Amino acid sequence: GQLYGDVLYFATEAQAGWSHSDPRPLYFWGYFVGLNGLWVLVPGLLLLDACHQLAIAQRGHDRPRHKAH
Repeated sequence: GQLYGDVLYFATEAQAGWSHSDPRPLYFWGYFVGLNGLWVLVPGLLLLDACHQLAIAQRGHDRPRHKAH
């Protein structure tokens, strides 16, 4: 949900021609892109980690089991 909101936030601002952001480079790249980018980076990394952990768990579950006689 967080990533969806971030994409909408950046996409609507881009569609508006960046008219709601300050055109000064420090503000635009530092605050608008940099600080708001953290809200994309952190959930993205957590999502990748979760997918990795799920893949490990699934491989362990799919491994054939040998019956002990």
